[in-house]
Amino acid sequence: MEPSDESFYEIKARVIAVLANPKRLQIVELLGRSERTVSELAEELEIAQATTSQHLAVMRKTGVVETRKEGNFVFYRLADPKIAEACNVMSRAIVDLLVLQQEKLRPVIAGARRHNGGT
Repeated sequence: MEPSDESFYEIKARVIAVLANPKRLQIVELLGRSERTVSELAEELEIAQATTSQHLAVMRKTGVVETRKEGNFVFYRLADPKIAEACNVMSRAIVDLLVLQQEKLRPVIAGARRHNGGT
């Protein structure tokens, strides 16, 4: 599939939309470390097991996570570890952006303090 294909961008947008949720990003981070059951994820996320299951169902539907059954337990894992890597790259980029914005604001804040008689 060529990256220029419209369908590729549609798939990419769907995956990004699924990940555009704070709890799902936490799930990616946790599953990036090791596979887990719904109850383990719910406990770590501090949300109801039913809510966790709903998030996982959405992620499974788009192929972000896969399952493995062992006895009575269903373990969830990332379909591809590169998903966690991509989220980590995005986290580093966001931190860099915030630092840059803070550096740009420093002179503005200093000027505002001088203007308002602050220190």
